[in-house]
Amino acid sequence: MSFFRHPNGGGSHAERDLPSPDLPRSSSQARPDIPSREKPTDSFQALFNHALELLARREHSCEELRQKLVPKHPDADFDGVLQRLQTLNYQCDRRFAESFCRSRVNRGQGPLRIRQELQVRGIRGVLAQEVMDALQEGVDWFELALEQLRRKFRDPIDDTLPRAQQLKERARRQRYLAYRGFFGDAIQYAIDAANRPVDCAPV
Repeated sequence: MSFFRHPNGGGSHAERDLPSPDLPRSSSQARPDIPSREKPTDSFQALFNHALELLARREHSCEELRQKLVPKHPDADFDGVLQRLQTLNYQCDRRFAESFCRSRVNRGQGPLRIRQELQVRGIRGVLAQEVMDALQEGVDWFELALEQLRRKFRDPIDDTLPRAQQLKERARRQRYLAYRGFFGDAIQYAIDAANRPVDCAPV
């Protein structure tokens, strides 16, 4: 079931035939007395190729690439490689953010958690706000919350239970949806709709 009101269509991120970059020129030569040290162009190429391997699998944010690659290529020019990747349109934070948001909606996550996970991946500020605003227009968070609740709790709250037990069950459902990142109004709607008798459901 899709919760996108207006799907954009378009294909998934696929592997591309990615050419090697034009390597930056260096006026200095590798020191002959340190044969084990890579030449600057060699380290640039190694980092570039490693980045391409990651990007061929899925979109990555700049921050993700930095975290994965810098420890393995400490002497390489990461900023130079990143600039080259962006110039060739192999890496784009906006494209990553849009793809990431769609995947998280398909996993049943709410907007609060999606926004938090974007920040962890380095998508913040104006870009994060723009991507989330676009997502808000395309997703029905109320229905998505209801669907997730029904998957987790197949049966409604039994109204024959003692009042204290009913409140406990309601609190369990609230915590579950809050953990998945839904806001209060969507949580309230989902719980009420899940407990509504079938013959009272809106047509």
